[in-house]
Amino acid sequence: MKIVNPFEFDAANNLPEDDIIDYFIEDHNYSRFLNSSRNIFLLGERGSGKTMTLLYHSFRVQVKKKLKNGEKIDFSKIGVHIPCNTPLFHKKEYLLFNDEFKKSILCEHYLVLTIVYSICEALSGLEEIDEALSSDELFEDIEYLLATNNLKRKKSFAESLKLFVSRELNVAQQKINGPNANEFFANAYSFSSFVIPLITVIKSVDLFKSSHFMLMIDDAHDLNKYQTETINSWIAYRDHSDFSFKIATAKINRPSLITATGGSILEGHDFISIDMEKSFQNSKSDFYSMAKDILERRLKIISENLSVETFFPPNLSFVKDLDICKEIVKKRFEESNSTYTPKQLSDYIYKYSRAEYFKSRGAKSNLPPYSGFETIVDLSSGVIRNLLDPCYWMYDSAISQNKGNSKIKHIPYAIQNDIIKQRSLKMWERLKNGLDKEIEGCTFEDGKYLNQLFENIHLLFIRRLREHKSEPRAITFSISGIEKDEIKYDSVIHLLEIAQKAQMLYTRISSGKEMGKHELYYAPNRMLMPAKGLDPHGQYSRVSIKLLDLYNAAFSNKELPFSKDDEEYTQGNLFE
Repeated sequence: MKIVNPFEFDAANNLPEDDIIDYFIEDHNYSRFLNSSRNIFLLGERGSGKTMTLLYHSFRVQVKKKLKNGEKIDFSKIGVHIPCNTPLFHKKEYLLFNDEFKKSILCEHYLVLTIVYSICEALSGLEEIDEALSSDELFEDIEYLLATNNLKRKKSFAESLKLFVSRELNVAQQKINGPNANEFFANAYSFSSFVIPLITVIKSVDLFKSSHFMLMIDDAHDLNKYQTETINSWIAYRDHSDFSFKIATAKINRPSLITATGGSILEGHDFISIDMEKSFQNSKSDFYSMAKDILERRLKIISENLSVETFFPPNLSFVKDLDICKEIVKKRFEESNSTYTPKQLSDYIYKYSRAEYFKSRGAKSNLPPYSGFETIVDLSSGVIRNLLDPCYWMYDSAISQNKGNSKIKHIPYAIQNDIIKQRSLKMWERLKNGLDKEIEGCTFEDGKYLNQLFENIHLLFIRRLREHKSEPRAITFSISGIEKDEIKYDSVIHLLEIAQKAQMLYTRISSGKEMGKHELYYAPNRMLMPAKGLDPHGQYSRVSIKLLDLYNAAFSNKELPFSKDDEEYTQGNLFE
């Protein structure tokens, strides 16, 4: 019998529609915002669920979901998935022209044809739609607007228009590569000359009269300058009663907000942003709840009655030792404080009991055990793909040890521990061997400096865990003193951006020390921490590191300064 790993994961574009329906979790996130008529940016690095969210809300997947559940199809929202990682989006013909205006026209032409094709693709294959869009009047209207009579009447409206778009793409290619390339521009399409009229014509049919078209542009960070400026101009279009844009992009290399006319789109006014990388601190956080739902839905593939807590049990010795440390910390606090409130005691136990456990092991002892569902969530750094990765390898290892028997009721904590440490070491090997072979814009020297930087940052975290008197479990950092040296700042940020591309590092926005201000802080991928014996659970705080010290740590391999009772940390907001 074929063994199915319930934690198998792939890029969302490669998943069957049934898997998208079965695996996607709507709760504990902001995915339902997509059903609004607002323009929305989904921000997050690879694996954070951007594409999965867009695909789940696409019309084709929603139709399949409704039919699967025996429900009536909802035509109020027509989600059109438009991936940017296709050959058409990467065409370089615009470089043949020196004129900036002509470059912009050509890029918009290709964008418009791609969007029209995607709209038709979303509406293809459903008999109810084919029948609704079959009238001669509809064909005549769109032919009149496009000044053509080339639509194939024997095919459905959507299929006929797809053929027309394919033909126009070929015609454009021939004209641009021909001796009279300038002839192309006389008949180039724009958003207002093709997409808006098409949506208007479709909405003239009763079936779509109340429809809102959600144009979902995926991987927008792959767009060129002219494509980005064109889309921003469309987002700035004031009337979005018939359509809106949902833009998925990575945080690193995020497209600019400049329009084709030199203006800009503003967050809150023209669009809203959703961060797909989740902050989390405890078992009541949204990400923790979502992670539980994601894994338990996967577990239903192999059994109906498995909870993640029982399937990924923690190491019992660890739990027992942690309880002992709690008592030690509790006793210490009670003996040193004659008057204290219950809250002060519970806060002290929370802050120091785990640190007591990790530092009590000593510098030369074996690495602590890592297991349990809570630990797996911590190690994910709030990214879904990071959540599934160790689970996949744990299940595969359990199957091997079970001699191919797929009737697994739990993953022994020894297997969990081994896999977590293996995945952690693999991540450090990537850093040590250099990221120049896998990350664009990373040189051999960059890889070397980045490895030195991460080694020194984690050494600082280790020293804090063992010796710091106030915030021993701080495992994120912010940068101070950036105004003093622009050159050093650019050099450090360059390395941090490479780390983001490699998913070694994530960024978050939170409240700063000064009232009303927010600051950017950096969260190293927590899967790096087991190999260093660190506690991936962390706490509500971050270390403020001076720019000069980060620069010296990276480029001169100097240890970051450390004081047992320093004040260089920022206390996080409990309600982040």
